[in-house]
Amino acid sequence: MDNFIKPIDDLSALIDEQAQILYKKLFSLPVYDLNFAPVPLEYYLARHHERKFFSVQTAAEMLYRSIKMKGKPLSELTIMEYGAGLGSIFLLSKMIGVKTVVYNDILQDMKEAAMATANYLQVPIDVFIAGDHKPTIAELREKGIDCDIILSRNVVEHIYNLNEFYNDMSIGQPNALIYFSTTANYHNPATVWYHKGIHKKYEKQFLQTRKRIILSQLNNLPEDEANTLAVATRGLAVHDLDNAIKQYAIDKTLPNPARFYTNTCDPECGQWYEQVIPISDYEKIIETKGYKLTVLPAFWDTHYSSAIKNVVGKTMNFVTNLLGNKGGLATTAFIYIIAEKK
Repeated sequence: MDNFIKPIDDLSALIDEQAQILYKKLFSLPVYDLNFAPVPLEYYLARHHERKFFSVQTAAEMLYRSIKMKGKPLSELTIMEYGAGLGSIFLLSKMIGVKTVVYNDILQDMKEAAMATANYLQVPIDVFIAGDHKPTIAELREKGIDCDIILSRNVVEHIYNLNEFYNDMSIGQPNALIYFSTTANYHNPATVWYHKGIHKKYEKQFLQTRKRIILSQLNNLPEDEANTLAVATRGLAVHDLDNAIKQYAIDKTLPNPARFYTNTCDPECGQWYEQVIPISDYEKIIETKGYKLTVLPAFWDTHYSSAIKNVVGKTMNFVTNLLGNKGGLATTAFIYIIAEKK
């Protein structure tokens, strides 16, 4: 079997050894017998079931990179996987000997499915938390947990208010290295094209939801004005959307949705549907919170069931490595967004 991570030192050799074990264990996971709720079952089957190697490989790479950056022994580390879903990072973290491992996801059903998975695989995760970042930080503080590393895969592109998220993390978990990955890469033209299609698809739905919310608050608003305001409020949700509607009622001010590029979010909860923003925006958000920002290219999956996809992936990995950390951002499948306290 291929290595999940090239064993170039003791840490990478340990991670690869345990990744091989986890990979084999996942094949015995009886997902239909573990009583997953519908959402986590659908999530696992869609995101991980057919791409187990890539899921474990990503976990291995992110753990190795972040642990080397932090520079602490495994026996002293506390790692949280934020927005973990039913991924592999939290499981592999414990399997390599991390002292304290925290699982987090916003959904209670996902948390319960993760608990059932860890129990079946006999991986003793220390803490399970359900909730977004605010209650999560509060619970960590209540338990006296100070994270060394916070890892997350494909979550940052869904967080509604990144300014608030990184500010709260910088205060509530001040010693944590925040190491995220995302496929929402603004600097890869193919990725941008793909995500624009996602934005267009969901904006059709969210436009109608915003119009309904607008008319529920301004029920005498003419139809054409409601349509105009609904278009202008793309990218706004919950209290921000309410404030924009109130402001329009006062002086007819229309927000400018162009500041959100083509991104769109669910106006009722604020979840972005694959928000794609440039590195310069991440810099403004993250570096003003006392972090040093590093953005690095990651890699393409080369373990599809399709031989053609694997050849493409290997070719793109070669090109990305050839171009280096800066040039490789234009060709990589996904990127790492790394926030390290200064």
